[in-house]
Amino acid sequence: MSTRRVVPAFPSFGSVLTAAAFAIAASSVDAQSSFSAGGDAENAKTHWAPYRASWTLPPSVDQRLEDPILAGAIDLHAHHGPDAYPRQWDAFDVAEIAAERGMRAIVIKNHWTETAGLAYLIRKYGAQGIEVFGSLTLDAPVGGMNPQAVRYFVDVTGGFGRVVWMPTHDSEHEVKYLEQDRPFVRVSENGELLPETLEVLSLIAEHDLTLATGHVTPAETLMIMAEARRLGIDRIIVTHPLLGEQYTYLSDDELEAAVELGGVVEITANTLYRAGPARERAFAVIRMLGAENVVISSDSGLTGTPNLADAFVMAARALREAGFAEHDLERMFKVNPARLLGLDNE
Repeated sequence: MSTRRVVPAFPSFGSVLTAAAFAIAASSVDAQSSFSAGGDAENAKTHWAPYRASWTLPPSVDQRLEDPILAGAIDLHAHHGPDAYPRQWDAFDVAEIAAERGMRAIVIKNHWTETAGLAYLIRKYGAQGIEVFGSLTLDAPVGGMNPQAVRYFVDVTGGFGRVVWMPTHDSEHEVKYLEQDRPFVRVSENGELLPETLEVLSLIAEHDLTLATGHVTPAETLMIMAEARRLGIDRIIVTHPLLGEQYTYLSDDELEAAVELGGVVEITANTLYRAGPARERAFAVIRMLGAENVVISSDSGLTGTPNLADAFVMAARALREAGFAEHDLERMFKVNPARLLGLDNE
C-alpha cells in the first residue's frame, strides 16, 4: 500500500507551521536531465535528491552569444541558485548576465520557495538596468495549495512578487505519473477544484498577479484556467505543455482550448534548440496557434546547461532557421512576456 501523503490545505497559522515539516518534493528528474539514477533514487523523498547525488554534466560555460533578440527580451522562467539542485549561477549572477546582454526583465523561479524577497535584494544590491520579479510555486515546502503562502508573497518588501505557479514537481499528477512514493499536492478531486485552489485563484485575481498552470493534468489545467477567466485573471502562462507527459502535455485541441481561455503557451528554449520530434512539434504548435499566443522562456540553469541569455540566442536562431519572421520572435521574446507581467510594451 502506498504511504504517499497529500499535502493538506492550511486554513490556520498553526497548521501552516505544521506544514513546514513537510519540505518535500519529487524524486524524479526532468525528461531532459543528465544524471545517473543510482543509489536509492526511486525511493528518494525529494525531487532534488537524485540530482545532488549523481549529476553528471560538467560545469556550464558562458558562451556570451549575441543576438538582436536579447535587446529588450524578457525571461519569465529563470532558474538560479542557491537551490537544492546543482545550479551553475546564483540569482545575482543570472540578473547580471541578463542585464549585460541587454535583456529587459526576468522572473526568478525556485520550485520550493518564494523569490519576491530575493528580487528585492537583487534590485537593491545587484545588477541595475533590468527589472527583476519574484515568483511563488505551490509545492510542498510552502504548504502546497496554501493561501497563506500567497498572502505572504504579496506582502514581501518591495512588492516585486508577480507570478504564482500551481504545483510543479510536487503535483499529484507528476508524482503519480512517475509512480513515486512521496507526498504530493492536490489541486482537484472528483473533477472539481478544491476549495483551497479556488481561494488561491481568488487571491491571484485580487492582487492582480500572473498565473502559471504548473505540472497538473490537462483536465486540471483547463479547469484552473476556466475558473481564472471567471475571476477576471487575464495574465495566464500555460506551463511548458510540450515538455513531456510527466509535466502537463496538451494535445492540439487542448492547446487551442487553453488559448481560448486566455492562456499564452510557454515553450522552453531547449525544446527549440535541440533537434528532434519535440522541436518539430513546437514549430508546428507555434504555426497553429500564432506567435501572438506563445512565449519563449529559458527554464535553464542546471550545472552543464546554458545560461538564460545563451539559451535565448540558440532558440531564436532555431526559430529563424525554421522560417519564423523577426516580428514573430519579437512577440514571443518581448511583447507577450511584457504583457504577462503587466508591463508596457516599449
